[in-house]
Amino acid sequence: MDTIDLPFHIIMVILSMLPVEALAKFQCVCKAWKNIIRDPKFVKDHFQIQAAKGKDYLLYVPLDRTIERAFTLLCDETFDQALEFEIPSEFRDMSFIIIGSCNGVLCFTDANSFGSTVYLCNPSIRKYRTVINPMFDGVELSCQGDVDFALGFGYYENTNDYLIIRIAILSDEEDEATSKVEVYSMVANSRKNLEVDHFPWERIELKSEAVMRDSVHWKADYRDGDEGIPVILAYHMGEEVFRHIGLPNYKADGEDLVEHIGVYKGNLAMFVFHQSDHFSWHKNCHLWVMNEYGVVSFWTKLYTVVIDAGVVTPIMFTNNDEILFEDGECDLTVCHFERNTISYLGVEDQGYLNFVTYNGSLVMLED
Repeated sequence: MDTIDLPFHIIMVILSMLPVEALAKFQCVCKAWKNIIRDPKFVKDHFQIQAAKGKDYLLYVPLDRTIERAFTLLCDETFDQALEFEIPSEFRDMSFIIIGSCNGVLCFTDANSFGSTVYLCNPSIRKYRTVINPMFDGVELSCQGDVDFALGFGYYENTNDYLIIRIAILSDEEDEATSKVEVYSMVANSRKNLEVDHFPWERIELKSEAVMRDSVHWKADYRDGDEGIPVILAYHMGEEVFRHIGLPNYKADGEDLVEHIGVYKGNLAMFVFHQSDHFSWHKNCHLWVMNEYGVVSFWTKLYTVVIDAGVVTPIMFTNNDEILFEDGECDLTVCHFERNTISYLGVEDQGYLNFVTYNGSLVMLED
């Protein structure tokens, strides 16, 4: 195909408007097009153009291993199935736990060996990368006794990089805990250990639930003497430091409450509820939002909603100001806070379901 008659910037504009699947194939047209499509700036600009169209999806994959299992995209407004991506044969026997999704890149691990090996994938263009079993101080973690992992995944725009944060809590025979932190860079395809002299956080959530302000967030406890104080642990991807954020004072909402963190309208948010055990009297749930990031006094309770079937497992905040959860009747349910409405996804419960927001991209994941 002769492209000489078209100015280069016109070709760039035309290509930037095309869907991911078409551009993946168009790399074969000529070397010039392949170089354009793989250029990091073009990849970033293309994603922003496609995301601005407002066509977002929820991606899910069941934990249970089945032959026909696939990455499935649902329209995030109607929850109708839009597309399926085949899972490569080498991953079909894996019990997936998706750690996060950023700009079309998924990070996941195997539930049967959580955190020991981590994978990146771009299902839109069928690209995958295995992050091999990491090492700390030259010694395999599996040789150091009991290890508990917490994983986080985020995109740091300043360096156009995708980072995996892995926190390992190692316990010896005397039950003394040592914390190790490792950060993997997708761009550099390398990992480094962070020097952590004092790491006073424990009982860290297995996977991060909120990424914002260049930070990855988990629920955790801050150890103050013998007391464990519930907090939100934040890792800033640029500064490479940990800090924590205090929780709102929600004692008036009741006792024995459970928290789920996320992002609501660009703000750090917390969904507070009584965890249902199929008892109908635990109906009131509350949405707290931090209107000024990092300032505890700016936590505000925005909504109280009544969910008749109760909440068993919160799954995620969506981009449409909703929360997705499993209710007390084992239905996958969406609550829209402003409209105070409840919708049912109609997705068959196949054990633990991984849901993340998703939009296709051209990130190649090449070594």
